[in-house]
Amino acid sequence: MDRVLSAELAGAWRFELDPEVEQRVADAIERAERLPLLDRTVRRVLELTEDDDSTIGELVSVLESDPTLTANILRYANSAFVGRPVRAKTIRQAVTMVGRRATRQLCLEAVTFRFFESAPGNGRASLGQLHIHSATVAGVAAAAARVTGTPGEVPHLAGLLHDCGKLVMPMAFGADELDQLATDFPGGSDRAAAERERFGIDHAQAGALLAAASGVDDEVVASIAMHHGGRRGIAVPSREIACVQLANGLVTTFFGAETDHTLLDLAIDRLELAPEALDQLAESLTPATPGGAPAVEGGLSSRVAELERLAGTDELTGLANRRRWMATVRGALRQGVTGEVLLCDIDLFKQINDSQGHATGDLVLCEVGRVLARHGIAGRIGGDEFALWIPREGGAPVAPEAIVADVERAFAGDPLMSVTVSIGAIEVDGDDLAEAIEGADVALYAAKAAGRRCARRAQARAA
Repeated sequence: MDRVLSAELAGAWRFELDPEVEQRVADAIERAERLPLLDRTVRRVLELTEDDDSTIGELVSVLESDPTLTANILRYANSAFVGRPVRAKTIRQAVTMVGRRATRQLCLEAVTFRFFESAPGNGRASLGQLHIHSATVAGVAAAAARVTGTPGEVPHLAGLLHDCGKLVMPMAFGADELDQLATDFPGGSDRAAAERERFGIDHAQAGALLAAASGVDDEVVASIAMHHGGRRGIAVPSREIACVQLANGLVTTFFGAETDHTLLDLAIDRLELAPEALDQLAESLTPATPGGAPAVEGGLSSRVAELERLAGTDELTGLANRRRWMATVRGALRQGVTGEVLLCDIDLFKQINDSQGHATGDLVLCEVGRVLARHGIAGRIGGDEFALWIPREGGAPVAPEAIVADVERAFAGDPLMSVTVSIGAIEVDGDDLAEAIEGADVALYAAKAAGRRCARRAQARAA
C-alpha cells in the first residue's frame, strides 16, 4: 500500500475533532496519570533490548535497580494470566527463561498491566477489566504479527494501549455518563459510534490523544486511534493496525461478546490470513483464561463463520448495510468487475438533527439513500455515511460531481432546509476493497477541507 496515503489516512482521525471537545479531553489528560512507558528504567530496558551488543547481565542490572518494576515483572510473569509452567524467583531467572527480546514485551506488559489495574478513571462499568483485555489483545496482536511476517513492535504496544482512552473519557465527560453508555453499548464499533454521537469523540481518539501526550510514537498513536476502523469503522491503513484490529476482534469473539465482523473481515483480508490461521492465533488466548474460558466449539474460525450470517439490510433506509455492501462489492471485484467506489457524507447532518429534529433527519437519510441508489449499489455504512459502488458496465459511470448536484436538487423545493453532500471517489481496477475505501476516504476528507458540497477523486491504483 502507498505509504504516503497510509500516513495521510492515519492522521485523518484528528481532522474532524471539534477544538472545544479536544481541549476538554486535553484538560482531562492533564489531570490524569501519564502512561508509564517513558519511565526512565523502562526506557533503558527498551534501549538495551534493541541493542544486539547488550548482555543479559546489563539488562538484569538495570531491572534490579528498580525494585518496584522488578516486583511487578515477577508478579506478572508468575501470574496465572501469563500461565508459564516454571515460576521465576528472581528477575535474572525471568530474563533467562524468556530471553532478552521477550523481556522487552514482558516489561511493557507488566508496567501497563499494573497501571491499568490500579488507574482511576476508567469507569465503574469497566473497572477491573481493562488490564486483562489490554494484555490479551497485545498478546494476540504480537502473535498475528509473527504469523503474518509483520513487524511486531507497533502491534504489541498498540494492543496494550488500544483502550487507554477509557481512562480519560469518564474524567472528561463524567463517570455516570460513561457507565450508562457502556450499559447501552457494551463495546466495539457501536460503542465508539455512540461516544462520537454523544460526546463528539470516541475512546479510540481520546486514547490517541493520551498516548501522544505521553510521548508514544506516532505509529502507535495512529494504531490506537484506528483500532475500531476510524470514523466509518472500515479503515485498515496498515498491516500493523490490522494486527491490532484482528486481535481485538478475536479476543471479543473468543469470550462470546458481539464483535465487528466487517472490520474483522477487512483485517483478515489485509493480512492475507487463511481461516485456519485464526485457530492458530486462538492458542495465544489460552494463557488469559486461568479460570476456564468459554470453549469455542469447532474452533475460532467456525465461530467467526457462524457469526457472519447476519442480516444485510439497513432498517431505516432499506439499503444494504455495511456488511452486505462490502460483501457485494468484494465479490464483484474478485470476479474482475471494475468501477468506482464512492464514500458520501451528508454535510453538517448534526445541525439538521438539532434544528429540525430526528424525524426530519431520518427523512433526509432516506432521501439521500434513494438518490444514491439510482446511480449504483448503495449502502449505509453508519450514521449519515453512505457508500456507493458504480460498476463500469455499459459506458462511463455518472460523475461524482453530478451526484452531489443530484442530491442538492432533491431538496431544492424545501425553503427551510438545504441538504448537501461531500463525496470522495476512487476508480478500482484491482480486488483490494480495503485499499480502495481508504483512497476514497482520503478524497472525502479533501472534499470537506475544500468547503464541503463537492466531490474529490483519489488517484487510482491498479492491481
